[in-house]
Amino acid sequence: MDDKPKPYDIKDRVFLFACATVSAFPKSHLDTPSLRIWSQLISAATSSGAHLEEAAAGGSRAHFLSLTRGGLREMREANYWLRVMVETKLAGYKSVSHLVSESSELKAILTTIVKNTVENDKKGNRDDKA
Repeated sequence: MDDKPKPYDIKDRVFLFACATVSAFPKSHLDTPSLRIWSQLISAATSSGAHLEEAAAGGSRAHFLSLTRGGLREMREANYWLRVMVETKLAGYKSVSHLVSESSELKAILTTIVKNTVENDKKGNRDDKA
């Protein structure tokens, strides 16, 4: 993530977050706790984007909502691992400060998408896309 404007499309933004997470992985030898946390982080960051890609192709609103909730859960997990990494000063922690704030923003956006989708469904507003 750099100083370029952030993409408006959530799938694109989460994709860039996943790529930035993978790119931040330290190139040097990692101690066991660092390797464990980095593995969890990369898994969660990339899984969030995969959920959103699948949600975009979902066959129903319920499927869209379920997959988007899955993407939100994974983003929450990525944010958690980032905060653990920074707090415990694991290998590579200095390179992820921007990812902590980006994952927090993405959590907020995904939460809003889920809430709006649920509210629209309650009101009977069932657009093709949320």
